[in-house]
Amino acid sequence: MSATGVVADDRVTGIAWSNIVYDIPLPRAQRKAAKARGAPDTEGKGSSSASTSPSALSESGGPPLLLGHRRILDRVSGHVAQGEYVGILGASGSGKTTLLNVLSARLSKTGHLSGLVTYNGEPRNQATWKRTVGYVEQEDAMLARLTVGETIGYAAKLRLPNAKFSKEEKRVRAEEVISMLRLEECRDSQVGSQTNRGVSGGERKRTSIGVELVSDVPLLFLDEPTSGLDAFAANLLVTNVSEVVRTRNIACLMTIHQPSWNIFCRLDRVILLARGGVYFDGLPRDTIPWFESLGYTVPEGTNPADYFISIAENFERTDEGARRVEQLVGRWRERSAAKAVSDNVNSEGTLVGSESQSRSVKGTGAKRKRRSRRFKHNWPTPWVFEFQVLLRRAFLDLIRDVPTMIGVGGQTLFILIIIGFAFFRLGDSQSDILATIGVLFFIPINASFAVLFPLITPFPLQRAVMIRERSAGLYRTSSFFLAKVVLEIPNAIVPRLPYYVLLYFMVGLRLSASAFFTYLGINFLQLVNGVGLGLMIGAMSPTVELANILAPVINVVFLLFGGSFLPAPPPWFIWLKWISPINYAYSSLAENQFAGQVYSSCDPSSSTQCYPTGDAVLQAYNLGRFTIGQNMGFLAAITLAFIAVGYIFLRWTARPRLRFL
Repeated sequence: MSATGVVADDRVTGIAWSNIVYDIPLPRAQRKAAKARGAPDTEGKGSSSASTSPSALSESGGPPLLLGHRRILDRVSGHVAQGEYVGILGASGSGKTTLLNVLSARLSKTGHLSGLVTYNGEPRNQATWKRTVGYVEQEDAMLARLTVGETIGYAAKLRLPNAKFSKEEKRVRAEEVISMLRLEECRDSQVGSQTNRGVSGGERKRTSIGVELVSDVPLLFLDEPTSGLDAFAANLLVTNVSEVVRTRNIACLMTIHQPSWNIFCRLDRVILLARGGVYFDGLPRDTIPWFESLGYTVPEGTNPADYFISIAENFERTDEGARRVEQLVGRWRERSAAKAVSDNVNSEGTLVGSESQSRSVKGTGAKRKRRSRRFKHNWPTPWVFEFQVLLRRAFLDLIRDVPTMIGVGGQTLFILIIIGFAFFRLGDSQSDILATIGVLFFIPINASFAVLFPLITPFPLQRAVMIRERSAGLYRTSSFFLAKVVLEIPNAIVPRLPYYVLLYFMVGLRLSASAFFTYLGINFLQLVNGVGLGLMIGAMSPTVELANILAPVINVVFLLFGGSFLPAPPPWFIWLKWISPINYAYSSLAENQFAGQVYSSCDPSSSTQCYPTGDAVLQAYNLGRFTIGQNMGFLAAITLAFIAVGYIFLRWTARPRLRFL
């Protein structure tokens, strides 16, 4: 393989990339300014130099930089062989994470990407790539209330195929990974998060790595795994990964920011990036002589790794600093180009042209891409097994959320006391009839709000975990979503069952067994509707903040058009009345309470409004349009619609989008 990373021998194992160029469009205002002055952005953090023009880029071997675009990666080449531990270093904005995303095929669809990436001398197989590479993100997306052992154990159950591994073999594999990463002492401790106390940052990061390692991936990408760790934890992490790389013969590529000299020297090779260009790629011990040959001697008492990164940054924002960065990248390109010419001359004196080779590899890639489209994805485990494992895992995470359970119980008790005693033992008087109408309207409103917010708050984290696991091809969206539905329905009903029973008798609603159980059925269905609405809002919202904005807005609209506030909505808003679940729950509860009732408290000679029968109440408030059965049918249909829309949104927004060259 050449120094530039072009594959020169199909027998080489590992991942290689050549001439990677990635440009992204600037924000609209900056694009307009760039077009007005007729020049691309050349001073941004991703440009190759502070004075490079489109024509200069084209003449020097790279594609021209389009107007209104910024160059993030500029002709980047390299390779990582099996059993090799390589680190990508550079200041913030140098393109480290972007390069990692390009190689792992997790780059967004934004911008223009060109170049060549191969694995074992061939284009990456789109059908199997998810299970070929393990990607440890900078942010650890794991369920906080599971223990370290459970987290890795569930990963083994989902990642390892049932056809090849028995239940006991999966358990043994999980134990091997725990031992390999030295996590035995914290095996039974919860992983934790920023808001939930758990294991230390280093142990959490090693757990995240262990989740990827249970499936014997031949490629491992780590995005700044030492960020936020102290020197000891960072050194231990790098040492553990180094041992795993050699033991399992993994090709490992890691981005790292400001490593200690000890960590720097533990790497097999280092790749230094500045403004999207490589200015060193080689052994750690060769960095000092190389930079000394360019006139950069490490000052006494300075960490050489920090010094090499600092000289490639134009912190002073001067032309001299820009020329220094350009010189560092340019000198390394000259050295790499000369070495590539030497390496590509075979024993018979024939020059192996990288251009013709690229055409051959790209031709093979086109055929492979056509085959990948026809390839039917083979999931590691059956759908039913996925569902069972995900349901058990989610159940453990749920029942350990003690603060939320206490909060829900306290909220329910508080509402019971306030409403139960405010409407205590209502009778048949005309004033009590009006009070009964009020409490029947409040009950479905409370059900909707009470279920919604505890459900949408943890959903973004759970979706982040799902996206990470789906990107590795672990399970289907349908099994995750159905497990969530099946778990949340009893979680919404069971804690509130005593509330509905006690409230019924405290308020003094209709004393009839059939009316009581109908009342419970209506409220249970309304709770299920709240679950469906919460899942839909959670699936639509990428953040908790957005979900907390959408939830009250939607609920208030349903409240406004679901009761007696607008008995006759304007024609252009009438459809909101028919999609409001509160409308059907309220109507059902009112019919269950008032239908067939006769009240002796009505005085026909009175000048005030008087209801002699329950049917008169229903007619006055327009609540008897449909029967209880019809109302519950409509409510069930809306609930299913919410769940279906939530599933569609989740499937669309959480779908892994791989981008291959």
